[in-house]
Amino acid sequence: MANATIKDVARRAGVSIATVSRVLNKSAAVRDDLVQRVNQAIEDLGYYPNSIARTLKNDNSKTVGFVVSDIANEFFSGMVRSVEDVLNRHGYNLFVCSTDGDRTRESSYLSLLREKQVDGIIINVSGKNDELITNISNQLPVALFSRKVPCANFRGDFVDNDNFSGIVALTNHLLELGHRRIGLINGQSYLSTATERLEGFRSAMRTAGITVDEEYPYLYNGNFNRVSSGGDGAKALYEKGATALIAANNLLALGALQFCHEQHLLLPEQLSLCCFGRISNLDLLYIRPTCIEQYPAAMGARLAELIIERIESKNTLLNREIRFPTLLLPGNGTGAPRADSLS
Repeated sequence: MANATIKDVARRAGVSIATVSRVLNKSAAVRDDLVQRVNQAIEDLGYYPNSIARTLKNDNSKTVGFVVSDIANEFFSGMVRSVEDVLNRHGYNLFVCSTDGDRTRESSYLSLLREKQVDGIIINVSGKNDELITNISNQLPVALFSRKVPCANFRGDFVDNDNFSGIVALTNHLLELGHRRIGLINGQSYLSTATERLEGFRSAMRTAGITVDEEYPYLYNGNFNRVSSGGDGAKALYEKGATALIAANNLLALGALQFCHEQHLLLPEQLSLCCFGRISNLDLLYIRPTCIEQYPAAMGARLAELIIERIESKNTLLNREIRFPTLLLPGNGTGAPRADSLS
C-alpha cells in the first residue's frame, strides 16, 4: 500500500490509533501481543512514521548527532559503538558524521544536523569553528570529547583522558631507561589535546632537569588524523639525534613504525617508541610500543549519558568535565639507549 497512514496501521492491526502511537513512541506500556500485531501491520503496509511531524508535535526528534574528526580511527569508532548502544536503550537514534578535521565539512554537517532538528550533538571538534559551536551550545545540548572549545560562554559537557598524566607516565618510562634525547611527535598545536600532552611532556622533562622550550630540537607538530605525519615526525626527530620517540596518538605511532620499517631500524636497539593510545591488533605485532591505554567504550557510554541528561534538562545543567584515568601498558619497543648515543 502506497503512503500508508497511522489509521491504516490501526485498522490492519485491529487496535486504536492511540495504541499504534504508543507502540511507535514507546511512551507507555502496551501488551506484547498488541505490540506484535502493530509491528506486523507496519511491516505488511510498509508504513514509515513521519518523523518531521512527530518532532514538531513532541518537540523531540529522539536523534543525536555525532561529529567526529576521523571515523576510521579505531579509538573513535569504538566510541561511536558505545554511544549508539546507550542511546538506543533510551530510545534515541544516532547520526554519525566524519569531518576529517576540515572546517567547511564540520560547519556543513553541523548545519545539516540542525536542519534535521537533532536533540543534541556530540562532537570531536576540528578547532576551527569554535565560535559556531559555542553559539550552537547555547541553543541545544552539546557534549565535547577529546578536544575543548576555548570560549568562556560555551555551554555543555566535556569528556577526555587525563592527557597530562598519560604523557608524564610515558616520558618517565623513557627517562628511567636512561634516555635524555626524547622526541615528541604531536598533533595540531591549536588543539587542547596536543597542548595538554605537550605540557605533560615538559613537566616530566623539567623534573629530570631538561628544559623543553622553543629551542628544544626534538619536538614535531603534525596532524593527529594523518599516519604520514607520524612518519615525517619520526624521520625529522631521528635525523636530529633523538634516541626515543613518543607519538601523541595511535595514528602517529603507526606512521613512526612505518618509517622504522622502511629504514630497517631495529626497535628498541636503535630507537625506542612509545605512544598515547593503543594500536590496532597490538598483541599480534612483533614490535609493541609501550603505550597508554584508553577506554573508548567507557568514554562513549559516559558521553551518551551526559547528552541524554542535558537533553532531558532542556540544557539547563552547569558545564561538566569528566577525565578518565590512563594506564601504562609496557611493550617491547622500548629499551635503554645505546652507549654510543649517550654522548
